[in-house]
Order: sequence, then C-alpha cells, then structure tokens
Amino acid sequence: MTTARGQLHPSVQKFKQFVRHHPKMTQIVRNGEKTWQQFYEEWYLLGEQDAVWNTYKENPIETKQAAVQTNVIDEEESKKDWMGQMLTFIKNMNVDQMQQHLANVTSVIGSVQQVVQSFKGGTNVPQQEQPQQPVQNNPFFFQKD
Repeated sequence: MTTARGQLHPSVQKFKQFVRHHPKMTQIVRNGEKTWQQFYEEWYLLGEQDAVWNTYKENPIETKQAAVQTNVIDEEESKKDWMGQMLTFIKNMNVDQMQQHLANVTSVIGSVQQVVQSFKGGTNVPQQEQPQQPVQNNPFFFQKD
C-alpha cells in the first residue's frame, strides 16, 4: 500500500484492514454521517475489540440474503445471455450448410452401423444399392439392343 508520498503508516494500514471487516462504516461515511478521520480517532482510542464496532460489522443473515438475491439475479442474467446467444446463433446459421453437415453425420452413422454389424459376425450386411455402370475400356462403347 503505497501513496504518492510513500508508504502508509502501519496504524493506517491496520485501520484499513479493520474497515474491510466492518463494511457498514463505508456506508456511514458515504452518507456523510461521519468522516474517516472521526472513525480513525475512535478506533485509535477505543481499540479494535470495543463493543462499539459490532454495529458496523455486516450481519451474516443479511449477507446470506444478499448473496442469495445476487445469485438469483445472476441466474436470470445468465439465462438471458444464453437465450440471446442462441437467437444470434440461429439468425446467423446457414441452412444449406447445416443440411450438408447433417447429411454427412447421417452417412457417418450409417457407416459405423455397418462396421459394428460386420464385427458382430453378421454376413448379411445390407449395403446400399448403387447403380452398376458397365466398365468401359473403349470410349466409343455402345450397347446393342
């Protein structure tokens, strides 16, 4: 913890640590009820263990409620983000390209099924019928009627 003029005094550093454990003090300073100087002087005179400081500690029940509320809000925002991302994805999707990918996946699944059946010992592996084309060595080959 350094400042433009150098390091902070050790007691000021301890006070900053103390304030971190008593967050309600920050709210009071922001509301203008007290100044940091007043809090520091009280802290210096009374010490950290005085019962006065208990009122500035954060209530664990309030903390849990705030955390639950924050989690609910975060979940709602993440759901909205997810839905927005899905809508953007759908808007930018190329239908022709998606159809081509689905056809490729379907053919791969069919091939895998054939391989699995051949390993199971099935000799009757149904193969897709493909039109047979005559083997042509001669480019001017004509069939007779």
